[in-house]
Amino acid sequence: MVTSVVYVLIGLILCFVLYIAFRAINTGMEAKKAKKDLENVHDVIPSNQEDIVKRLTELKELHEKKILSDEEFAIAKKKILDE
Repeated sequence: MVTSVVYVLIGLILCFVLYIAFRAINTGMEAKKAKKDLENVHDVIPSNQEDIVKRLTELKELHEKKILSDEEFAIAKKKILDE
């Protein structure tokens, strides 16, 4: 009888330890996924910003060379910035 109670307690403790271990593993996997998603966002943003800066620089050069009028420059600049 006492032996059965001890085995049941050991079994419950083992189940509790396994439950905590699986929660820890799951939390770690979610954190890793969140970190990866965050890194992907940071990878996309700079390239997009670099593209905008490049396009604005080219637009400014066209305006300085008098290829674009002030009005055309303002419209094109607004279009690029609104994207």
